Amino acid sequence: MKALALTLVAVAALSACSGTSTKVAKDGTASELSWPNPTSTSFNKDRGTYPNLENLSKIRSGMSKDELYDLIGRPQFTEGFRVREWNYLFHFNTPGQGTQGVTTCQYKVLFDSKKYARSFHWRAVDPVDAVCPPPAPAPVVQQAEPQVIVREIVQTPARIRQ
Repeated sequence: MKALALTLVAVAALSACSGTSTKVAKDGTASELSWPNPTSTSFNKDRGTYPNLENLSKIRSGMSKDELYDLIGRPQFTEGFRVREWNYLFHFNTPGQGTQGVTTCQYKVLFDSKKYARSFHWRAVDPVDAVCPPPAPAPVVQQAEPQVIVREIVQTPARIRQ
């Protein structure tokens, strides 16, 4: 009886660590997504991170967890053991949008049964109608001033014969 009670407690503890309840298919997809509460991050407590936009653009299907970790770091939510999803809370500088010019988005990576990243999902948090990730700001093209080259031609007087 005591062994059964310990087993039930262990199972309950492990299932509580799973963070979210997205049902991930063997191919790394899900018909319905479950998102963690954005204020319940485990790492960088309730803050999330500002991702490197260049690294975000390098994420591709088929990447390993180690490759993703190198690009965007560890997930900010407690995911549990042998998980097939990672959840992030990202902030982006977006002047004129969001709270104090910052847009907040959740990012979810789903892994197939062999633990390779297969599907990627975004969810806007603040503002709720934001585009995630926000489009990169257009590069500011500075108009160069036209260069004026002034050449002074100096004519030396012809030698005067004396």
